[in-house]
Amino acid sequence: MKKILITLLAVSGLALADGHGNHSDTNDVYYSYYSLTANNPSAVVAAMDKFAASDCFEKQKAAVTLVGELFNGKSPRTHTFVVTHNNAKEMNESFAINSSCPEYAEFLTALAGASQPTEEWLAKSLFEGGDWTKDTVFQSFEINVKNEDAYLAAYKEFTEAMTKKGQIPGAYGVERVVAGEGFSHFAFIGASNLEQLMAFNALLTMKNPDFKKFQTKIQKNRKVVRRIIVMPIKAWN
Repeated sequence: MKKILITLLAVSGLALADGHGNHSDTNDVYYSYYSLTANNPSAVVAAMDKFAASDCFEKQKAAVTLVGELFNGKSPRTHTFVVTHNNAKEMNESFAINSSCPEYAEFLTALAGASQPTEEWLAKSLFEGGDWTKDTVFQSFEINVKNEDAYLAAYKEFTEAMTKKGQIPGAYGVERVVAGEGFSHFAFIGASNLEQLMAFNALLTMKNPDFKKFQTKIQKNRKVVRRIIVMPIKAWN
């Protein structure tokens, strides 16, 4: 199984598939997000370690990453599992395998003893760029978008301009929420450390002509719901 490092974000989370280092808006990647409040974080990791060693996990083409949330506002969630599916067919196969897998049931039981679920959602990748392999921290912007095409066009123009100037610190992209509530999309940015991420945030002002142009184009089309910063803890593949 191939390793796909994600975080998001989102909590986003942030997750990229094959072709890291390139721009992509033609992929069919889906991400399942499962957030929780962990009362025993080490037991959460141990539960996933055990499940990852099972035959039914090995049969799947999905990859799993656990991220810890550094800052997420008032949300009670402390961690999020992000599961990457390279396409809808593989996602369907993974759910089918888990539904008849005793090890998966054991994993859910162990997880329930170490945490409480808070929320979950399914997202589809719309556009991705950069090289996620160099990133250890991510910020995501949970947003509600009225016109997806118009927002994506403005986002691509903005990130392309910033990339040409060497001002994008890591991976970046936009995902559409397929199932869930609270926001319709989220955008994310990765960096190799918090210092780089904060340097990028300092550029998100109207003094930056590229951001000003982007903000002017999307201000009536997009509303920010929440900003989050997360760090990957461990990945299984």
